Amino acid sequence: MLHIAARQNAGHGVIADRMLAEGQRLMEAGHPIEALRLLEAGNQAAPSASGWRALAEVRLDLRHHADARLAAEAALELEPGCHVALTLRARAHGMAGDTRAALSDAADAVHAAPRDGAARTALAQALLAGGHHDEAIAILGEVWSDAPHEPAPALRLADAFLRAGHTAPAEELITFLLAQPELPAAARRQAIGMRAQAAMARGAADEALAAARSGLDLFGADVGLHSMAAHALMRLNDMENARPHLLAAHRLAPQDGYIAHLAATFGAAQPERAADAYVAHLFNGYASGFEASLLGLGYRAPGLMLRALEELRPGLSATQPIGDVLDLGCGTGLVGVVLHDVQRGRMVGVDLSAGMLRAAAQKGIYSELREAGLDAALAEDRSLYDAVIAADVFCYFGEIAPSLAMIAPRLAPGGICLFTLEEHAGPEAWLLAGSGRYRHSEAALRAALTAAGLDAVILRREALRLEKDAPVQGFLVAARRAGGRA
Repeated sequence: MLHIAARQNAGHGVIADRMLAEGQRLMEAGHPIEALRLLEAGNQAAPSASGWRALAEVRLDLRHHADARLAAEAALELEPGCHVALTLRARAHGMAGDTRAALSDAADAVHAAPRDGAARTALAQALLAGGHHDEAIAILGEVWSDAPHEPAPALRLADAFLRAGHTAPAEELITFLLAQPELPAAARRQAIGMRAQAAMARGAADEALAAARSGLDLFGADVGLHSMAAHALMRLNDMENARPHLLAAHRLAPQDGYIAHLAATFGAAQPERAADAYVAHLFNGYASGFEASLLGLGYRAPGLMLRALEELRPGLSATQPIGDVLDLGCGTGLVGVVLHDVQRGRMVGVDLSAGMLRAAAQKGIYSELREAGLDAALAEDRSLYDAVIAADVFCYFGEIAPSLAMIAPRLAPGGICLFTLEEHAGPEAWLLAGSGRYRHSEAALRAALTAAGLDAVILRREALRLEKDAPVQGFLVAARRAGGRA
């Protein structure tokens, strides 16, 4: 019986090896779904470290990060410390947004195999996600120098330059790539998209549009190229011609929250709020120049918040300060800076954008910063605050009553909820404007406050900032819990 069992196990091993080899061939041929089925069946027949690693790889290709992490962990159980499995798990953590875990695994992988290109690349990607651009560029530069004629390392380095705001070296590298006649079509398409992105970054929307259109002429429909063409046309105030590009991008990638939100401004179904992915992507891109941009637009929300608090708390000062403050959508901390001299206690900042939070942390005024959406942060928080502030936050919400209802229980006795909204003068309760922001009617605003159990103590029209040299009209609102409830 033992001999029979041994022969059966050996047979399973041979079959599993064949499945693994065929699965890897299918992966290389660009058929990940078919590869996944074979690799899962092969690993079920005879689990092995190499099988689990291949399974993690194909799951990453399909963006199944949770399953990829489990497969990488199974490989590590069979081969502890394997740099390939550590690299795969680092990539899975990065895809899930867990930057700290991705950094830890990638660093361990590089320690185990210092010259491994995949491990070093995973470490660089984790560093980029954490905002450590210079360190990431140094690593990716080394990886590229080891293989200067391979397109993938050069494209990753160009992307890192763009994310760091270094457009000149990015464009130099892209030009080098595009000059290679043997460049594979997929790499050429990606490089053309990066050329358009670099042109947009330095304010040359016409060049970005030309690059995106050249890519579309060469390769046909492509999400990134349609999106770049739309953004360039929007920057050139040509909304009519931007519309078909944006709607095409949405059809090609309906799951992309950023594109879906912009497409809704051009006639697609309007969501009740902007997707978290849209807001995070938008403000991560803005983070480095955010404050300068807002100052140039005459951004008034922080000053309006301070003025409202002074109106409601006569004598507000360093000697008569306000207590704990929750700053929802804190961004780079502009409201925190304005309130810092008249606030004592906890100053908690919440934002979806890791880039914005890094800028806020540098100011040294927040006792705590949380990377989270507004509703998620409120659902987890059981503290009471003297002021809950949402400056220029509800312009990314259509339906605001549910979120206001979550703010109300977080107000201490006498606590104040302060926020701004852009005004909509039409019959609709709210409207998603071409700017990508929502505007609200006064009637809908008052109804939302009532539904949330809040009484407005200040509700007045204010010019919030400039847009195309014209003031954006909106509302400044200060509210307390209805009936003076504690």
